[in-house]
Amino acid sequence: MLINRFKGLLVFAAAVFFLAGLIFNTGQAVGAEENREAENGKDYVAVVNGAKIPAQDLERVVDLVKARYGGTGAQIGGQQLAYIRNTILDNLIEQQLLYQASMDEGIKVDSVEVRQKIDKIKSEFESEDQFKNHIKGVNYTEEELEKEIRRGLSIRKLIEEKFGSSLEVTDQEVKSFYEDNKKQFEVPERVRASHILIRTDEENKAKAREKIREVKQKLEDGEDFSELAREYSDDPSGESGGDLGYFSRGQMVKNFEEAAFELQPGEVSDIVETRFGYHLIKLEDKKDKGVKPLAEVRDSIRKNLEQKKMMQKLEPYIESLKEKYPVEKNLPGADEG
Repeated sequence: MLINRFKGLLVFAAAVFFLAGLIFNTGQAVGAEENREAENGKDYVAVVNGAKIPAQDLERVVDLVKARYGGTGAQIGGQQLAYIRNTILDNLIEQQLLYQASMDEGIKVDSVEVRQKIDKIKSEFESEDQFKNHIKGVNYTEEELEKEIRRGLSIRKLIEEKFGSSLEVTDQEVKSFYEDNKKQFEVPERVRASHILIRTDEENKAKAREKIREVKQKLEDGEDFSELAREYSDDPSGESGGDLGYFSRGQMVKNFEEAAFELQPGEVSDIVETRFGYHLIKLEDKKDKGVKPLAEVRDSIRKNLEQKKMMQKLEPYIESLKEKYPVEKNLPGADEG
């Protein structure tokens, strides 16, 4: 049974496998050395031309999908979970097929490329220790990560070698997609605001109100809003002068939102009370609803169209690989082939 609500994420997961063989920024590493077996030596969910796919590799990705949807409040179980597990298994099998094809084609991956990818991942962490603790937390080692990156690069090189020129997207294709799908690029009215927050509870409400009044008086006396936010605000945004960036209606609590959208750029609100405490809000900028310009979305459109072309080319190619390499599933309820 196809569960439509999950198709988008599963297609996304498949694309990630095809292009990189790795999902790391969410804390989940996908796959492992192709012949690695699980602890009992038999716990595998598929065999692709003699290479086993361990059950733990499948469960890592299942956990990723469950975490993604769990964050939206969705509950996954029963037929939905079975469908997801089967689809992810197909993705892992296809990844293995592509990797084996890349090996047969004699594709080589330079160690410098692998190191650059690892360094890029490390750069997303505050320190080397944080990086090591992260991969340890998902039961991975840096050596296993290196193998996964090498395999992902090998798959990508195979795709580029087989289909590279046919995946190119012209400027006219990008423009046509933009013109035909402008609704996708509509943006609502947005404002950019900064605030100063004095947190409160029932016990210190009077004290907090007195403090926000003092800050308001300092503003009226000409002191700088951002400096006062750094000094007095109880919100983490205080470190950046209270800047909250751009937001649209529905993203902030009601009282705060109403006050912010009533202001004009440069104006500061009166004291606003929310469940978080007392605020002073300064409107930095206001943007009317409209459509994002082509220049702003050109790169994302190009990547989207490239991915669509890639999927159109990959599907028949993978089917040909299934005829070349024997595939055996070992997952209860999984469809063969």
